Formats: sequence, structure tokens, C-alpha cells
Amino acid sequence: EVSMLEIIRSVCEVAMDPSHRSEEDTAAALTDAVRDMRPLLDDAFVAYLKYAVAEEEGKLARAGVLDDPEHNRWLFVLRIVQEGVYAELSGGVRRYVDHIWYVLRMKSKSERRELLRKLIDVMPTMDVRPFVKVVNNIVSSLGTTVRGDFADGVVLGEMTNQLLQLQRDVNELLPPERISELSKDADAWAAVQRRRLLERRDSTRQRLEAARKTGGIDPDEVIRRPGAEAERFD
Repeated sequence: EVSMLEIIRSVCEVAMDPSHRSEEDTAAALTDAVRDMRPLLDDAFVAYLKYAVAEEEGKLARAGVLDDPEHNRWLFVLRIVQEGVYAELSGGVRRYVDHIWYVLRMKSKSERRELLRKLIDVMPTMDVRPFVKVVNNIVSSLGTTVRGDFADGVVLGEMTNQLLQLQRDVNELLPPERISELSKDADAWAAVQRRRLLERRDSTRQRLEAARKTGGIDPDEVIRRPGAEAERFD
């Protein structure tokens, strides 16, 4: 949880940068920051954001202060981060779907496979794993028919067959070892960012431990509530 809170904190630091002279500057900086963090914005982080927003909303609602600006600042921050993350991820998904549509528009199997190969050859390192995931998600959404069970599905149509071929071609052109090879730069970058987040977490804990000795602060409690930590130390 702490590493996920550190990702949120990193986004917040961009938003609070005093060098931004307008809301447009801040919005552009936030967009760039979220885009740069894309390898860290995995399913676990998206699920955590959704959970954190729901938990904060529930806590504030039970206390009757959901709409009170004095109490809902952390919820406001979480929602802003969530909107930015969703916007970045949805933009990526649209791009992958466009790639898939270009491939499916080709008339023959060989043409579709060749275009897919060319797209993969020039695909940015950060896009490889997400692209494979989108292809698999689309095929999975076809339901039981993809496994040959037609009881609750529809007869395989032309587009379904093309999607199944696309998945087969992706699996052949992007076996696990090639995915690892093409994604190595993104993986290395993500590893560096995660290490920095851990270092920042440790630094925060050390500052809080020092503050506890002089001011009665519980580091574990403050780290779980990053909004409070930011008020005290930022």
C-alpha cells in the first residue's frame, strides 16, 4: 500500500509545483507525469485507487462531512489522480484498438499477419505488454464460443475468426521471451521508479520517526494517511 501511496504522492507533487503559472500549465504537467508513470499504473494500482476512493467516500459519508472542504481534501486528491490515470490508460487502450482495427481491415490472413508484424517491430517498449493484454481481453470477451462451446453463444462469424487469428498471430510473434526482450527498457525504467518510491518511503518513515521522538507522531498512522503527512512536512 505504501508504494501505491507514493505514486499518488509523486503526482501530487507535480500538481503543487509552484513553477506552474496557470491551470493549463498544471494540467499539462500532470498529464506528462501520469504518462511517464504508465509502467507503474498496473491493475493493482487501478484497483487500489478505486478502493481508496470508495473507502474515503464511505468514511466521510458516515461522518456526515462528505461535502465539507475541510474534511474531503484527500478524497479530492484521490479523485484527481484517478481521473488522470483513467484518462492516460483509456488513451492507450484506444491506440491499441486502433492498431487492432487496422490489422483486421486487411483482406487476407497473410496481409493481417504482415501488418501486425510491422506494428510490433516499431511498437514502443511501454506498449508491448498492454497491447497483448488488450488483444487477449477482446478475445476473452467473445465468451464461450472461442472455446468451441456454442450452447450460450453465437456461431463464429467472420470478425470473430479474424480476432482468433489475431490472437494466434500475437502469441506466435510475441512469445514470452520476445515480450521480455521488447519490454526490457520499460521494465528497467519501472524498476528504477519502484526503487525510488521505496527510498522515498524509507526517507518519509525516518523523518516521521524523528518527529515522533519530539512531537508524539505515530509514523505508521501518518504514512497510512498521506494527506496528513503532506500537511505536516511539505
